[in-house]
Amino acid sequence: MKEIQEFEYKKSLQLRAEKTFIDITQAADDLMQKDSDGMPTARELASKSGYSIGTFYRYFGALNSLFAFIFIDRHLRKVALHAEEIIQQFTPHDEIGPVIGTIVDLLFARLNKKKHTGKKYKLLMRLLLKVSKKPEELNKVMDSVIPALLQLAQDNVTNTFRIMNENECRLALRAFQAVIRSPFLENDPIAGSAEHKKYVCEFAIGLFGKAKGQA
Repeated sequence: MKEIQEFEYKKSLQLRAEKTFIDITQAADDLMQKDSDGMPTARELASKSGYSIGTFYRYFGALNSLFAFIFIDRHLRKVALHAEEIIQQFTPHDEIGPVIGTIVDLLFARLNKKKHTGKKYKLLMRLLLKVSKKPEELNKVMDSVIPALLQLAQDNVTNTFRIMNENECRLALRAFQAVIRSPFLENDPIAGSAEHKKYVCEFAIGLFGKAKGQA
C-alpha cells in the first residue's frame, strides 16, 4: 500500500511538472509573438504564466535558454516537420521548380511573421548560438528532411532533380539555410522580400536540381 501511495505521489508530481513546463513555454511563446523588438522580461512572463520568477530559473536555468528552446522547438522543428510533409506529398511526375517554390513559400511565410523578423529574429539566432552547448549543430534541426529529399529525387521521372548521396544533400541543405538566414542576420533590406525569395528559389534549384543539358 505504501509503494502504491509513493507511486501515485511521484506521478502527481510529474504531471504537475509537465503542466508547469507547458504553461511557461506557452506563455513565453505568446509574449514573443508580440510586436516588439526585445524578448519578454521575467516580470512579464510571471504575470502572463501565473508562475514565480524562481520557477522559470528552476526549470530552464535562464530566460535566454527558455527563449532559445521555444525558437528551436516551435519554429525550426516545426518548419522541418512541415517541409518533410510537403515533400512527401509530391509525386514522381512533379518537377523540381514547384517543389522548391512550395518549400520556400512555407519558410518565408514563417520568417515574415512579426516574431521572426527584424531585430527579434537576429536576437533569437544570437541567443541560440550563445546558449547552445554545440552551436555548430543548429543546422542539424533541418536534417530530418534529407531522407524525404533523397527519396523524392530517386523516384522522380522528370529528370529535373540532382541525384545525391546523403553527405552531398546535407551540404546543399546547409547552403540553402544560409542563403535564407544571412540577410535577416545582417539586417539587409532585401531580407524577406519578393526579391530575396526569388534568389532563394533560383539558388535552391541550382543546388538540388540538374543543370540544363545534364543527363
